[in-house]
Amino acid sequence: MEATQKKGWADRLADGMEVLAPLFDQPHLASIRDGFVGMMPVIIIGSLVLIILQFPMSLEKGSEVYLGDVINQDLANALWVPFNVTFGLLSIFVLLSITYALSRRRGLDPVMPIVFTFMSYIMVATPQLLDGEAATYLDNSGLFTAIVVAVVTVEVFKFFIDRNLYISMPEGVPPAITNAFIALIPGAVIVFGWWAVRFLLNVDIAGGIFEVLSKIVPAASTYVAAAVAETFHAFLWTMGIHGDLTIGIALEPIWTVNLAANAQAVAQGLTPTAIYTSQFRSYVVPGGSGATLPLAIYFIRSKSKRLKRVGWLGVWPGIFNINEPITFGAPVVFNPVLAIPFIIITFLNTTVAWLAHTLNLVNPTYIAAPWTLPSPLLMLMMTGFDFRAAILAVITEFVIPGIIWWPAFKAWERQVLEKEEGVLEVAPAPA
Repeated sequence: MEATQKKGWADRLADGMEVLAPLFDQPHLASIRDGFVGMMPVIIIGSLVLIILQFPMSLEKGSEVYLGDVINQDLANALWVPFNVTFGLLSIFVLLSITYALSRRRGLDPVMPIVFTFMSYIMVATPQLLDGEAATYLDNSGLFTAIVVAVVTVEVFKFFIDRNLYISMPEGVPPAITNAFIALIPGAVIVFGWWAVRFLLNVDIAGGIFEVLSKIVPAASTYVAAAVAETFHAFLWTMGIHGDLTIGIALEPIWTVNLAANAQAVAQGLTPTAIYTSQFRSYVVPGGSGATLPLAIYFIRSKSKRLKRVGWLGVWPGIFNINEPITFGAPVVFNPVLAIPFIIITFLNTTVAWLAHTLNLVNPTYIAAPWTLPSPLLMLMMTGFDFRAAILAVITEFVIPGIIWWPAFKAWERQVLEKEEGVLEVAPAPA
């Protein structure tokens, strides 16, 4: 009988990490993730207003002048409308996006769940008189309430459909009429259920969730939280697990809350203060997770033919922050020689970028831009054309990674060359 081969540390660790695999397909978590990703065009459209109105005309210290200050004020006021429609109704867009994603995953036609979710949320987030001001929770303050309402509404709808608790119509009735009657009973239960909780029981759902999250969001937006999350993100990638999908499920709502808060602060003429946004992560992972663009450049200059090919395959996508060719082609995955610097660089970039923000050396991000833009240009746009952001981007994309990747590259190149030379030595001579 053949002896069982003993597993190495990487194999054992990979087996343990498989516990996380179901998270990627868990319907509710995956739908929340997809919902936030799906409404990114809305945020980017709203951010275009900030890019236009906050375009610098004069950056003299203490007397900064922006385009919105010099153009016709009626035009400037009109330009704020798309911003208010997007960021001012952010929770609604998240609500609809998550409802659509979860309905599809649960095998439901999304149309009626979206209608009932919207009706329910409007009741839950109905204006309340708080300190003399109306609070509707339609902007970023209601994001987590939107998640709760979307998930609960879809699940209640599915509960009724799965158990045939609906009005059936005879054959021959047009599908549109049939579907309308099918949705009647579950829809009524959903809408009146939320109404009863909100108005009969007088439970301020949105206010309660906002109160709880007003303590959680700041705690999850600290340096320690960011450093742990980003380092864990890098570690997952070295195990072959998509780090963005994993931490994004938990942190995307918090990143979005912080970005929206910064955008609204700028719109009100205030200084943005939240550091940890999804846009801040562009300092952490420029060129892709692990900031591997310098490694791709080193590979291009390598004596190894294999590494040279991988370098050319990885350098062009890396310019646009896509680095799977390097992560899996080098490989970084299950390769301690490259995995360790991959994790170290992520931690150092997080620390340096956070320190720069803490010392007010760079503006916090408040504009959403396509993440595939080259890093220095991306950071210029995300910070309202703060040139210091481009300098910081160069430091985190080339300086820090370039220093850390060099010895790792030389060590890995040596191992690859030894294998290539060994293959040449054992190759049979041509006849």
